[in-house]
Amino acid sequence: MSAETIAVPAPPQGVPSPDAWLRLSPRALAVRPITDLLRSAPVLIGLLYEGTRGGHQNYWGLCVGAFAVLAGIWRWFGTKYQVTDDRVYIRRGLLSPRVLSAPRAGVRSVDLTAHVMYRLLGVARVKIGTGRNDRREGENFHLDALSVADAEALRSLLLAAPRTRGAARVSVGDTDADTATAARAVPPPESEIVRLRASWIRFAPLTLTGLVILGVLVGFVTNAEHDAGVDLAALGPVHSGIHDVTRMSLAESIPVGSLAVVLGLVTVSVLGYIAVFWNFRLVRTGTGSLRVTRGLLSTRATTIDEARLRGVEISEPLSLRAAKGARCIAITTGLRAGGGAERGGSVLLPPAPRAVADRVAAEILGVPAEICSMELPAHGRAALRRRETRAVAPILVLYAASQTTLLALGVRLPYWALVILVIALVLGFLIARDRYRGLGHRLVGDWIVLSTGSLVRRRSILNVRGVIGWQLRQTWFQRRRDLVTMTVTTAAGKQRYSVADVPMTEALAFAAAATPDLVPQFLAPYAGHAA
Repeated sequence: MSAETIAVPAPPQGVPSPDAWLRLSPRALAVRPITDLLRSAPVLIGLLYEGTRGGHQNYWGLCVGAFAVLAGIWRWFGTKYQVTDDRVYIRRGLLSPRVLSAPRAGVRSVDLTAHVMYRLLGVARVKIGTGRNDRREGENFHLDALSVADAEALRSLLLAAPRTRGAARVSVGDTDADTATAARAVPPPESEIVRLRASWIRFAPLTLTGLVILGVLVGFVTNAEHDAGVDLAALGPVHSGIHDVTRMSLAESIPVGSLAVVLGLVTVSVLGYIAVFWNFRLVRTGTGSLRVTRGLLSTRATTIDEARLRGVEISEPLSLRAAKGARCIAITTGLRAGGGAERGGSVLLPPAPRAVADRVAAEILGVPAEICSMELPAHGRAALRRRETRAVAPILVLYAASQTTLLALGVRLPYWALVILVIALVLGFLIARDRYRGLGHRLVGDWIVLSTGSLVRRRSILNVRGVIGWQLRQTWFQRRRDLVTMTVTTAAGKQRYSVADVPMTEALAFAAAATPDLVPQFLAPYAGHAA
């Protein structure tokens, strides 16, 4: 009897195949439980300490540890992923599985992170930026964790040119080694834009990074002390140090305490800068994307599709600006512009010399370097008067209220209060002038350049093709001077980039010139201003 061949129809394009789901790396079975146990360490130490002090066995610590291990195993078995011709799928859950999907054409970025434990086990966490809301647990495109080789192959696959409709189904992992090997074969040529210089570490103490890290450390130690039920102040070295400080006079304790705080901030800032930005490197790959790699103990590699890049922001905190330093941040879709670690994915340059920041921004955007440092037209004397009024008026109102209240109580203000008033007014005027010098906007070809801020001055360079709308907003005080706050809206970055106190006619003309296909149809109600 002759054999008969039966043709099995392939699944429709873009539909996940039941047999093509891929699992996370088996090493993730060890990573997540160990990570959860480390996070629960203060609670476990406290439970063990209480059990030992009570003279009886305490099984709560074992229960917490067992729960962490079982939760990690449950999460591993319930997480699968799959990449088809058109979409990427992630399935989570065992009893009631939930499938998330996104079009491959909508993938904006791929972020690979590896903490110390991940690096020891050769795995990485993959974050796929799709532009959707991924803040809530269970709705993000995160894979925790894949082997480093599979993570790199998945990154190359998702950011590669779109495949044709007739191409074969794609998968990455041990079940499809040929495809993974093809994706990893012969990396495309890349050109280096910038890498970290040791001399840049001098900018570390000039940012708020040290203060933030110190605050996080204090909060962590305080919570750990509370959870473990341990009084650190009662320990020998800590108790001795507190005793020595309390024995000092006020004239001695103030400079000693100030010096200790400054040294602590400088040390923490430098160590934090080295830990986060060591081996920093920004390259342009041959596939039309930017790749940022950095990290000493915990590494991070972020790949940004240049087709999704809408501009660059050059940020200069006051202390960093005084030392002629700056940093660059990408204005792109698919990366949240949050704070702290969330914002780290959009960093294109750590604190570095301003000249380097200008060069990097210009090379990334393909524009002359002059755009990044050029002088912008002033907003006029009306904007300057508003800056001075907003800086001085609150000080005078507070002084008058204090004077009136004390006089009603029969108390006169001391002479040093007047000295403080004069100093505050001088500082207010200086800040007002600096804020005014920081205001500016200009249209250079297809690029919108906005500048604002004093304590943190930001220059945003945004491509007009990324603009999706404009907002002209007036307060009652601005209407009296015919000024507006002009806001450019976009789907990238912070999504709103504003500059204050622009003359109304100038704002309307600027918006119309930048987006001639969008704004002129709405200018009829403002014909009087245009005239």
